Amino acid sequence: MGSDGILPAIVGGIVESLIAASREIAAAKAKGSAKAKRGRGRSASHAADGALWRALTARMAPLLAQRGAQAKLGRELGVSRQQIYAYFTTRTAAPDAERVLRLIVWLALAEAEAAPKVKASAKVKS
Repeated sequence: MGSDGILPAIVGGIVESLIAASREIAAAKAKGSAKAKRGRGRSASHAADGALWRALTARMAPLLAQRGAQAKLGRELGVSRQQIYAYFTTRTAAPDAERVLRLIVWLALAEAEAAPKVKASAKVKS
């Protein structure tokens, strides 16, 4: 399988997990869960508070904890390291749609790169 087939498969896995999170949100809203209700004056599309954004940031957290990762991601997205910090740590800002799509691709590639390292370290410990 060439690299052309790998990226769609990896991105597909991320998208599937986000779809699962979306379905859980819809089920919670259907049940009238207090968690699913918006606070007064809050927008339903406020990305920093959205469950899908939280699911995406949870997957990115271990990758962004590495030294220099926020600066590297900032260069990839064309924003500063401080803006990445605002997206993922303080959640005082949210990226535009184009940057979210680029984040998903970055996440897919970073997870694919990290997977062989994890497998190799598991073999060494065995």
